Amino acid sequence: MNKQQEKHNDSIWWLFLETLSDEFINQTGFGIYAHITPLDVHRVYVEFQQNKSPLNHFARDYVRSYV
Repeated sequence: MNKQQEKHNDSIWWLFLETLSDEFINQTGFGIYAHITPLDVHRVYVEFQQNKSPLNHFARDYVRSYV
């Protein structure tokens, strides 16, 4: 994997974390790590990568199903 691809993957990872955390804050008042472990966050990220939904929809639906 080249440097540009690694940078792109890192950008997607950080955007995923920010979006999911924001959704947890919006729906519960607390961020992502108040609810799930870092290992679970990685599992959810892999699930997101396999899903065809836009990130915002995926995050909203995930948090709704969690809460």
